[in-house]
Amino acid sequence: MSMSPYDVHDLVVAGFGPSGIALAAAVEDHDDAHGGVLSARYLEKAADSAWQPNLVLPGTDIQHHFLRDFATPRDPRSRFGFPSYLHQTGRFYPFTLMGGYPSRLEWSDYVQWAAGQVRGRVDYHREVLSVEPVVGDDGRVRSARVVARDPRDGSVHSVEGRNIALATGHEAYVPEVFRPALGERVFHASKLLPSLAGLGRLDRVAVIGAGQTAGEIVLHLAGLHPDAHIHSLVRHAGFRMYELGHFSNEVYFPDETDYFYALGDEERERALNQARATNYAAVDPDVSTGLYQAVYQDRLTGRQRLHMHRRTDVRGVSVIGDVVRLETEEVFTGERSVIEADAVIVCTGYREAAFPRQLEAFKPYLKFDAQGRPDVTRAYRAETTDDCEVGLYLDGLTEWRHGIGSATSFSQMAAKADTIHRDLRSRLRQPVAA
Repeated sequence: MSMSPYDVHDLVVAGFGPSGIALAAAVEDHDDAHGGVLSARYLEKAADSAWQPNLVLPGTDIQHHFLRDFATPRDPRSRFGFPSYLHQTGRFYPFTLMGGYPSRLEWSDYVQWAAGQVRGRVDYHREVLSVEPVVGDDGRVRSARVVARDPRDGSVHSVEGRNIALATGHEAYVPEVFRPALGERVFHASKLLPSLAGLGRLDRVAVIGAGQTAGEIVLHLAGLHPDAHIHSLVRHAGFRMYELGHFSNEVYFPDETDYFYALGDEERERALNQARATNYAAVDPDVSTGLYQAVYQDRLTGRQRLHMHRRTDVRGVSVIGDVVRLETEEVFTGERSVIEADAVIVCTGYREAAFPRQLEAFKPYLKFDAQGRPDVTRAYRAETTDDCEVGLYLDGLTEWRHGIGSATSFSQMAAKADTIHRDLRSRLRQPVAA
């Protein structure tokens, strides 16, 4: 069945997590202020917009200021801001006495609340499979068909848009050595809470990784299973703290994105490597202190429960019945050892796809750089050939091009959405080619 022109949306957003919600907030704040209605549709593969729902651990907090929310940096009057959330939930004054960062539980609730404020149509249970060009009789591409699958029954659905924003986020990364063993007893941290619930009591657990999530999980397990032996495996000398310098953390300011974007390829790579210590493979002071206190308590009591395996690499993983066997190697001495556990939690973070697989059908209409990556404008829009009028926005998928503040960090979520939204409105005002 052919679609009428009114069935083609101005914007289709694939992914309704933080990046998608922030973009929706920018769209609707503009409509509220100017009386218009941009036709937008939002698709999300999960059942809701919960933020890292399997990692909402008691006592954990977020690592950025609460005013760097979905909207406040763009418009402090926005109904989508964290202050509006506090006001509506009746916790404004109590929150002001708390100090520090919001808990992960409260921030997750805020994300869900903000998603609920969106008036536009949100379709959950829609995993976007592909974004396909719709070619007119004249050979021009004026819209794209977004094909999605319902994970519950496998049914396939499609929606058409003049502009598409891919806001699907980074993908959980599991090193090759662990992949054959993935299952009930070896799993990525993104599946933590349901996986732990399915296993019940644990006597020996191994946690792989040296980032904030790994540190929080070690502390969580120590409290959850007070008699268990917990093995922490890191490749270097131990858990490092984030680079918390005031000046170095200005990499999360919008002006820094302008600077980073203007650099050459080699310079951007070096700049990104410099910035990584502010957000990756490290822990905050609270977690560092908590871990060291727990290890010290073991020394004091002579009851070692936390086993900190430093400078340790995993060379082999096998599951034999209910036991996971890790073959390890000391990074510098080469000494080999074996650790056995009831479960292994892989906290090796997330990776950004070099090219979003959903855009495969659009490759003939895209322009690429010397490394084979899409050419992307400062407004996060992929450059297209002259016969393609569709705006394809890579929202939160271009850390390599826009810098560390423009991907998974909340710090520029509102600013990034503002940049995309302004570009989108500008394109919608342009006359369509004859």
